[in-house]
Amino acid sequence: MTARYRAEDLAACAQALFARAGLDAGHARAVADVLVEADMLGFATHGLQFVPAYVADIETGRTRTSGAPEVLKDGGATLLLDGGGLSGQPVMLEALETGLARLKTHASVTVAVRGTRNISCLAVYARRGALAGALTLVAASAPRNAAVAPFGGREPLVSTNPIAAGIPADGGPVLFDTSTAAVANRRIERARREGASLPGRWLVDNEGRATDDPEAVYTDPPGAILPMGGLDQGYKGFALSLLVEALTSGLAGRGRSDPDPAAGNQVFLHLLDPGGFAGADAFARETGWLAARARASAPMDPAHPVRVPGDRAQALFAEQAARGIALHPEILPRMRPLLDRYGVPEPAPLTQD
Repeated sequence: MTARYRAEDLAACAQALFARAGLDAGHARAVADVLVEADMLGFATHGLQFVPAYVADIETGRTRTSGAPEVLKDGGATLLLDGGGLSGQPVMLEALETGLARLKTHASVTVAVRGTRNISCLAVYARRGALAGALTLVAASAPRNAAVAPFGGREPLVSTNPIAAGIPADGGPVLFDTSTAAVANRRIERARREGASLPGRWLVDNEGRATDDPEAVYTDPPGAILPMGGLDQGYKGFALSLLVEALTSGLAGRGRSDPDPAAGNQVFLHLLDPGGFAGADAFARETGWLAARARASAPMDPAHPVRVPGDRAQALFAEQAARGIALHPEILPRMRPLLDRYGVPEPAPLTQD
């Protein structure tokens, strides 16, 4: 039986919990909204799954609880922000809002953000930008985190370095959010808690053997995650990972070369207004035609029609907006001790599927 919950109830619950833990009310709302939206889109490892870790960061002072990001450099069409340890979600929403506003003057706007806490699901920001009419690219790295080996290596060097895009198109945006690693950290953590193997040999142990055992990255010395593409084509994933490092830490001017790298995320946000080129209608027509043609392609298996990136997420969002969010079964049990500690009522389910 899967319980379903109203998005508004989950957001209000998470917001109250963050606020009682000490986070500024506006920041608490931003964090809660982004996490719930991630669950609505089907990114169950990057939504409310983060609540216990976020509360711990607030309680221990690792997350700055109020304030605004500092503007380090403003070139009009380019902007460098320092998050200063603030929650990643309000910083990113401010960066997105600022970037979209500047598209009225500049057809291309780039925001680099450094030193913000975890921003969670990149697809949320990419989708919001696309729905506002902008071709939106988002990438993130974590300079203090080494989890992924370079292609051919067995020692962790870089973070999982996700990259996302929201592409306006007739019929709805094309949307993707993917790690440049073979698997995300949160999925490894969940498999370990469940005592399960990963679906593929996506890790390398500290002796250089590919494995599906989550414990491989918790040994001393640790193993590592393989780049996207794994043993055969991981050079492609590692190349993309290096691009993400350049776009994030490189443009932000701080990263892994620092003796004491900043905790949290470095972020690249790039917005393009199709109206500054051949026009928004022409852009949406072209991208929409290609998406529709892909969906109409003859499938390898008639039972599984061809999908375009974002189709599943958009369908899940609409279905869960109508019927309630079907949370992963471990999420509320992991939140429950915190809800009890801070006296926040647990949201009541709508239905049981």
